[in-house]
Amino acid sequence: MERGAGFRAARRGAAMIRTVIFWLHLTVAAAAGVVILMLAATGVVLSLEETVTGLAERRYLVTAPDGAERLPPEGVALAAGLAATSLSYRSDPRAPVRVQAGQDDYARVDPYTGRVLATGPGALERFFEGAHNWHRWFNVSGGSVRRARAVTGAVNVAFLFLLLTGPILWVPRPVTRRSLAQALLLRPRAKGAKRDLNWHAAVGIWSVLPLALIAATGVATSYPAVGDKVYPVVGAAVPAGAWPVGSASARMRLDGEEVDGEEVEGTAISEDAARGSGPDLRAVLAAAEAWVPEWRTLILHLPRPTEPEVRVEVRGGRAGQPHRTGFLTLDAATGGARAWESFADDTPARRAQQFLRYAHTGEYWGLPGQLLAGLFSLAAALMVWTGLSLAVRRLRRFVRLRR
Repeated sequence: MERGAGFRAARRGAAMIRTVIFWLHLTVAAAAGVVILMLAATGVVLSLEETVTGLAERRYLVTAPDGAERLPPEGVALAAGLAATSLSYRSDPRAPVRVQAGQDDYARVDPYTGRVLATGPGALERFFEGAHNWHRWFNVSGGSVRRARAVTGAVNVAFLFLLLTGPILWVPRPVTRRSLAQALLLRPRAKGAKRDLNWHAAVGIWSVLPLALIAATGVATSYPAVGDKVYPVVGAAVPAGAWPVGSASARMRLDGEEVDGEEVEGTAISEDAARGSGPDLRAVLAAAEAWVPEWRTLILHLPRPTEPEVRVEVRGGRAGQPHRTGFLTLDAATGGARAWESFADDTPARRAQQFLRYAHTGEYWGLPGQLLAGLFSLAAALMVWTGLSLAVRRLRRFVRLRR
C-alpha cells in the first residue's frame, strides 16, 4: 500500500513538473517565436550565400589571350579607376581581380586587359547583405544596431531554453515502441492540430542537438562576456594544426635570419633602401603565390609609398575556414618574405572565437556544413510555425470556453 501510494505521488509530482515546463515553454515560445522564425528563415537564405554567389561569379570569367601575361598589380589598380586599398586574386586564371576601395566600393577587372567588368555590389550582393543585416540586427542602422543585437542575443538564449525543455514535452508518456514510432515519424496524412503537434515533436527530436549547437554558438558570439568565459575552454579542443603543412614555425623572420637552426635564403635590405626603390608589387605577388602553392585566394593589401612592408592574406580553402588562412608579410621592394602567421599562431581563445563564429553558420566544414546548417534552420522555422499554430489554436479554444 505504501509503495503504491509513493509511486502515485511520484507520478503526480512528475506530471506537475511537466505542466510547469509546458507553460514556461509555451510562454517563451509565444514571446520570442516571431523573431526566432525570422532568424531561422534568414539562416536558410544565408546558408546558400557562398554557393549562389560563387555560381553568379562565373559570369565574370575571362579568357586569357594566347601568350598574354597578367597586368602588374599597379596596372590593375589603375585600370579600376578607384582609390584601391586591396586587390583580391583567385587561383583560377580566368577569374577577374577584385579591386577594393571600400566596403561597398569595388570593381571586377580583367587581369589581362584591364577592362572593368562590373562595379559595386549587384542586386544579388545587396540581397544577401540585407539578409545578413536582418539576421543580426533587424536591418536597423546607427545607434539602434546595439539594441537590436541585444534583442537577437536574448532570442538566441530563449531558443536555447526551448530546445532544452522541448524533449521533456516531445518524448511520449508512457514510452513504448509504438509511441516512440509515432513521435519520431512524420504523419503527412494528419490534419489540423494533430499534424502540427506531430511535426513539431518529430522535427524537434531529430533536430534538437544541431539546433542547440547553433543557438549556443549564437549566444557566445552575441554576448562578449559569455564568449570570454567560453572561448578559453573551447580553445583547448579546437585543433591548431599549422598551415601550410610543413611550415617550420609559428611566426618566422625570413630575411637572412635562421629558422629552426637553418639559414634561409634571402637578402635583407634596410627600410631606407626599401623606401628608396619603391614597392614592387609584381614581385610581392609572385612571392605570395610561391609561398603556398595550394592557395585559393590572395588578398594583397596595397601599401603606402613609404611603407616598407606589404601584408598579404592567403586563403587555402573556402570562406569560413580560418585554419586554412594565413598572413604573409613581405618586403615591399624585393618581395622577400619577412613573417608568416597562421591559425596555429593565434591564442586558444582567438581560435575558439573564429571556430564558433563559423560553426554557427556551418561554414567551418565547407559546403556540407552550410547545407546542413540551412536544413536545420529550415527545421527550426517549421518547428516555430507549427508551435505558434498550436498556441493560436489553444488560445482560440480558451476564448470559446470563456464565452
